[in-house]
Amino acid sequence: MVISDLIAPITYEERIVVFFDVLGWKSHISNAGSDPVKIGQLALIPKLLKSSPLLQATGSGEAKITSFSDCCVISLPYKEEFLPQIIYGLSNIFIGSAICGFLLRAGVTIGQLHHQEDIVFGPALNKAYQLESKGVYPRIILDDAIPELNHLDIIPDMLDSDSLGLFVDPYKLSFAKSKHLITSSFPKDDFMGVATDNAVTIYTLLLLRLEEILAKTEKDEHRTRANWVYARVRQQFKTILGG
Repeated sequence: MVISDLIAPITYEERIVVFFDVLGWKSHISNAGSDPVKIGQLALIPKLLKSSPLLQATGSGEAKITSFSDCCVISLPYKEEFLPQIIYGLSNIFIGSAICGFLLRAGVTIGQLHHQEDIVFGPALNKAYQLESKGVYPRIILDDAIPELNHLDIIPDMLDSDSLGLFVDPYKLSFAKSKHLITSSFPKDDFMGVATDNAVTIYTLLLLRLEEILAKTEKDEHRTRANWVYARVRQQFKTILGG
């Protein structure tokens, strides 16, 4: 390759940008040791991303994904109509990962980015990283400086805010019961001739796995993060129990 190709001019694109990482990644690496099964589980997040029908369909093949260690960057050309599908796609990944024992945190913005193959950089990536790193809890943090992200057309109670800013709670029971949760991995079953509810099954598995995650987590910042989502899911689970 000639030097002129290496320093060719590049123009940023306006893209929807998601940056996220896996919380407690060092502990996951340590716990996996040299066990091939556990090591295979560490590759779960990139596999979930690449197989996510919502994310892929949204961008009509234009979604770009770059992953390194516990970090992933997703970007798509900006179209406002993509936003709800991206949030629902991410929410599916958050729930699927939690059921498999991994808690995620993501930052989402819209802005200038260059994303080609494994090369990704630009002001929007810096912003998405900043949002994620300051978000504390396992949730989808939105850039509240972007008007389109302040008025997302999604399930209303998924959108929330606190002292840390605007965010989407992907663990809402309303989302689990909606058509946006992908339940193909949980084929419909029946109990004593009565059809089971996939949403209830998935939400029950989510609660049980969060209990396991919390029980294994040391009393430090990771426990605080795990407890944040566990407490919210447990409170909503009472609705399923009828009280």
